Amino acid sequence: MKPFFITLITSVLVSCGSSSSSNPTPEVVPIDEIIELFNSTPIVLSDSVSYYSHACNSPSFQFLIPVDINNDSFIDFIAHFWCDSETPAEIDTKDVPDALVAYLSDGYGNYSVDNIAVFGEMYPKLGGASRKYARGDINDDGKDDFAFAMNAEDGRAAYDYETTIMNYAYPAILLSSSTGFEVVNLGEKDWGHSVQIKNNEALFGGHNAQAFKYEDNQWVDISDQYDELSFASFLVFDEYIINSVRKNEQQGLELVINNEVISSIMHDEVFKVYFEAWNNTGTGNYEQIGVYEYRGEYYFHGMTTEMCRKDDLIVATINASKPIDREIIENEYYSQNETSPVVLLSFYEINDGVLIERDIQVTGEEINHNYNFFDCKDINQDNKKDIVAQVFSQSWDTLPDNKGVPEIYVNSSNEYFNLDTSSWPVYSIQDDSQGYMFDIDQSGTHDLIMYPLKANISAEVEIYLTNKNLTD
Repeated sequence: MKPFFITLITSVLVSCGSSSSSNPTPEVVPIDEIIELFNSTPIVLSDSVSYYSHACNSPSFQFLIPVDINNDSFIDFIAHFWCDSETPAEIDTKDVPDALVAYLSDGYGNYSVDNIAVFGEMYPKLGGASRKYARGDINDDGKDDFAFAMNAEDGRAAYDYETTIMNYAYPAILLSSSTGFEVVNLGEKDWGHSVQIKNNEALFGGHNAQAFKYEDNQWVDISDQYDELSFASFLVFDEYIINSVRKNEQQGLELVINNEVISSIMHDEVFKVYFEAWNNTGTGNYEQIGVYEYRGEYYFHGMTTEMCRKDDLIVATINASKPIDREIIENEYYSQNETSPVVLLSFYEINDGVLIERDIQVTGEEINHNYNFFDCKDINQDNKKDIVAQVFSQSWDTLPDNKGVPEIYVNSSNEYFNLDTSSWPVYSIQDDSQGYMFDIDQSGTHDLIMYPLKANISAEVEIYLTNKNLTD
């Protein structure tokens, strides 16, 4: 980039009868070049089709996990792919095919797949569809380990007990080793949806709570210490467990210690409707579900599905839905295919063993942008944690498409504002996508990582490194 210049023209006082040039030579003073926020050319992780195609040709791209594996100046990645049902809404008894892929950096911004070095085999897998993951150091070796809530929810039928248990899979763990990771499956098959790591314990929430402690190089079942771990979402908060629950025509959060509920915040169901879920489309299998009121609007279900800890604050998302073009009426019939998702941010604190909801302003909150996951992290180096929502950019959505860019809510004086990202680079492949922020080159500023929701066209990953603070 060529430098910019400021031209300074000084006035010249001319006395009567004196001569002067009519075109004085200007004084030219260079200033610093403008520093662009992002590099113009992304780092690209090439499509790993030769690895995930061992499972299927166009799998869901569930996770791209940043982790330091080879201890160099660039972060590495572990991807998890799993295959959607070829016969949705029909009965299936097979495990969901899946694939793990490890992208190792060379320390200069180049990446290559090396499953042998990381997993000790060419085609490792977790054993099903992953729903959520948790990061921690289970084996106390100073390296990250990962626990995964697993199921077989690939679109197959789930309308009664017999078909529901066909959506079960074993919980999974990636346990760090001297060179990479060991894949561990343990416990009983379940429809796993939530997971947390607490020190050397891995806690799994599904239709049945399961918990395991890693000590003396072996796994010990401690499930009896955790009677209730929410299927929808739960959070480990010091000695507490915060559970998202729906029961007795109410839904909300319960604060648990030593298997005892000591506080709760619950919302009453307004009325019921009949609802056909997406994996029962066309079967005529409707179930009654509750309708709840939030911020003066009616929504189907509306349950807390993800939580993170921001210092002493609990940030949670309430995922719900509503019809696209009609009202919600008691005892009426609805299909999930005619609804639009809604995600609402909510905030809580624990004060002397009591769960309290906080009224915190979020300016520019985009409730119609759908997402499952968000991070509570300081993305602009002001020592205040922000919220980064990994929104789905999907072609069916009539809202403006983020094209892979996350929604960022910057923490400002105990309020949040939606950061303007309209000038940011977007995912170049015309496909449904998602993205998040992470300091890939460990420079002190967070970078933009984008990848597809499903490998329809390609599973290529694009990473735009930042050159300065995101809010400068």
